[in-house]
Amino acid sequence: MMKRSFKFAFGALLVCGIATSCTSHKDKINRVGSHSSKTGIKYSEETYQPKKFREGDPAPGLVLIPGGTFMMGGSEKDIESNMDNRTRQVTVQSFYLDETEVANVDWKEFLADVLKNDGGESRMKELFPDTNVWRRDLAFNDPYAETYFQHPSFDMYPVVGVNWHQANEYCKWRTKKVNDVLTEDEGEEAVLYPSYRLPTEAEWEYAARGLQESEVYAWEGKSLRNSKGQFQANFKRGRGDYAGWRGGDGHHYTDGYMITAPVLEFFPNDFGLYNMSGNVAEWTQDTYRILSFEDVEDFNPYRRKGATEIRPDEWLNDTRYDNEMSLLFNQDDNAPVGASPDARFDNVKVYRGGSWYDIAYYLSPGARRFFDADSSSAMIGFRCAMIRTGSPE
Repeated sequence: MMKRSFKFAFGALLVCGIATSCTSHKDKINRVGSHSSKTGIKYSEETYQPKKFREGDPAPGLVLIPGGTFMMGGSEKDIESNMDNRTRQVTVQSFYLDETEVANVDWKEFLADVLKNDGGESRMKELFPDTNVWRRDLAFNDPYAETYFQHPSFDMYPVVGVNWHQANEYCKWRTKKVNDVLTEDEGEEAVLYPSYRLPTEAEWEYAARGLQESEVYAWEGKSLRNSKGQFQANFKRGRGDYAGWRGGDGHHYTDGYMITAPVLEFFPNDFGLYNMSGNVAEWTQDTYRILSFEDVEDFNPYRRKGATEIRPDEWLNDTRYDNEMSLLFNQDDNAPVGASPDARFDNVKVYRGGSWYDIAYYLSPGARRFFDADSSSAMIGFRCAMIRTGSPE
């Protein structure tokens, strides 16, 4: 027993020693020191005083996503024949992403603060989610319109009815609030967090895939259930089937959720992120273009705006397309006078991930769709991202 204890203790010391050595090396190469390495002058308030910085915990709500290279795009089949997401190899930097989708309670906190401190009631009304996204002419979803956002029983469900612009406003507000708290705790010497923002679609897909790059879904295998027979995500099983057939013990045949589920329901992926497949689809930063996969760079790919692969005036003269009804060619009313034709069509944004209303095809991280930035839906929510500064690990 003593020998076994000694071996264990020696092994633990060896591991600790290695870890300490590695940590010390990283501390050393990232440490500024008290004197300039290039001039030899001592740092001081009279010359220049670098801020003291020690790597801390991620900002509230975020999970570290270590960057890397992966095969972006593609899914099991291109059932809509969009040809807009061919597989290609790209690299994304390390970043942080919300563990869960932004919930109703988070949005209520946002609105309460806006009402109190930033513009009052008129501003709050501008940011209030559109609860009418639940209403349908041929379905009785009116109770959701009246209760989904307002009732406390839905507080931990993902916020919906929020358009792309409103989601960005939340990111700005959250950045300010988190850094205000940091400044109160640490004073003027506080090193502020970078901005919360929407993830790029490359970041979103990388995070959704977790460590299962070659899989159809965000988990291992092609089954929509785990080894215990439980559903892996919240989605539409088939025509008219939103929760699964009743029967058995209630866990193997149905998840019980007809619409959305709480943001911490189901199983996290390998990065610890919940509901990257299903529940609600999510806004990304990117402007939609069909051939983005050919145009964007292979490091941190991102479509901010830009020319389409077919000029808008060519489409307008093409009778094969119903241009007035296509979101891709709805003009951006906020575009400045005299802006180029392309700038008028940058209000169409990419959203990713399947929702409670979608079939399994859209659960694939490679599935790619678009929606008007000024519009909202009962199927689209969002989560926030943040750049990882310093060491990538």
